[in-house]
Amino acid sequence: MFDSAGLTEYLLAVYRLLLQRPDLGHAVRLNELAAELGRGEEELSHDLQKLRDLGFVVPSWTDGVEYPLDPAVAFGRLAASRQQEIDALSTQLRIDRLAADRFTADLANFLVQRTTRDVEILEGRELANQRMQRFRPEKSMWGILQDSNPADWKPEKFSDRPHLERGLEMRYIYPESYWKRPGAREILQYIVDLGGKIRIAPSVPFRLIIFDDASAVMGIDPDDNAVGAVVHHSRAVVQMAMELHLSYWDRGFEPFAEEQRARDGGISAQEAEFLRLLVHGATDEQAARKLGVSMRTVRRIAAKLSGQVGASGRFELGVRAAQRGWVD
Repeated sequence: MFDSAGLTEYLLAVYRLLLQRPDLGHAVRLNELAAELGRGEEELSHDLQKLRDLGFVVPSWTDGVEYPLDPAVAFGRLAASRQQEIDALSTQLRIDRLAADRFTADLANFLVQRTTRDVEILEGRELANQRMQRFRPEKSMWGILQDSNPADWKPEKFSDRPHLERGLEMRYIYPESYWKRPGAREILQYIVDLGGKIRIAPSVPFRLIIFDDASAVMGIDPDDNAVGAVVHHSRAVVQMAMELHLSYWDRGFEPFAEEQRARDGGISAQEAEFLRLLVHGATDEQAARKLGVSMRTVRRIAAKLSGQVGASGRFELGVRAAQRGWVD
């Protein structure tokens, strides 16, 4: 009872004894009061001072002798004092909330430098990162991610972990060039273990994040994330972004399942995309550019597939791949 105000159970015991035997409150009988309570006189002096500070022991207005104040008055005063403290804290909390709201509004106005009804333009990497942190998705995050350095990634700094732990649907597409980088396999396995869904596409057009089917974020310059980002809220633009994501999702493969299919004699998504480009007349140079790989890699893919089907040239490779159902 009133522990937060410093009125401990022991102080209540002193106060109770003084109410029962007010004569022990005289300074000359301090030793008797201490003996009754099993305390030293010095300790008891400190206890009495605390009771004075709390207003439970007061001097008599007639003879100057201290006496315990009536409980109804003492507790009423203490409750009123505590209520005043609570009211003051409540007032300060309201002031702090208003200040926080103003700060947040000012920051939002600063982050969104130029705004139309459906578009936010965020210039610079820092502004874009701050805006991304303010998204609070409730259902889903779909993403197309560009190549990055796996060495810079750390599990304890994985910002999407809280979203996955509360059951958010996360579907991210990575380019095959990222999948083949040292350390990427462990990162993607970590995300899958948390419940995320990952697919690998032969190539991706640019970085894109879609929140709750309602907002689409993409870079101002697809080749330079430092330029900043654009947030689209228009339903038409978000729908187009979702369709783009779905097309790359359908074209991609599940990385860990794909390894098993390759061991069973199938072909990878990158190889399938190469064949699709081949039968549509693409040159090796065009295929390399579309896949985001080197000419050497394209020739290696062609040689592997040709050996797999026994083809002696590009045309025969396309025919035999179609016969096996590898291309439409």
